[in-house]
Amino acid sequence: MSSDMRLYETFYGIDVTDWQVNFGIFTGHHKILVKEYISEGARTVDESTATETHSFIYPNHLAKTYFIEGVIEGQVTFVASGATTYLYQYKVTLCKIHEDGTDTELFTSNWVDINATLNWDTSIVTAGVGDEIVCPFWIDAWEYAELSEQERIYVKVESTCTDTTPSSCTNLVLSHTNDSEWEDLKITIPFMGV
Repeated sequence: MSSDMRLYETFYGIDVTDWQVNFGIFTGHHKILVKEYISEGARTVDESTATETHSFIYPNHLAKTYFIEGVIEGQVTFVASGATTYLYQYKVTLCKIHEDGTDTELFTSNWVDINATLNWDTSIVTAGVGDEIVCPFWIDAWEYAELSEQERIYVKVESTCTDTTPSSCTNLVLSHTNDSEWEDLKITIPFMGV
């Protein structure tokens, strides 16, 4: 019986305020993947409007060429902010940026139907509290993808909101708080070295 020779790396998505990535398709980009959460005192943004596409880049080059193969898994968190809202679908895609600046989608969860109502309750505290939903995902990556030392990876999160009052869709937010207790956006990627 052979042992699993994959290196499983876990990354967390955060949005930093005072630092930016300029690489390939990203210019002045603040959403990044980190292996460890940074200081809770750091200036970060906790959430973004979920119905926009959000990409979190790993800002470092890898040390050598790797293959991504196995099962990619993780979770994304959506929250009602300011009013009741609706999460219809979400999709998580692992992508890479080539040395020439172009990008390629490697593996995707495809659209996952949720069709959930996230309520906003003003009676809990003066500011109000919104429901949250943590959506786990597993993506089969059995046809491996190569990632060279001159390329970088990023995670793209997309979601849709449908209801009879489309304006409430602006109250659906993607949470990416810099807080290790919640792990709002988390992804574990299986790498194999050459």
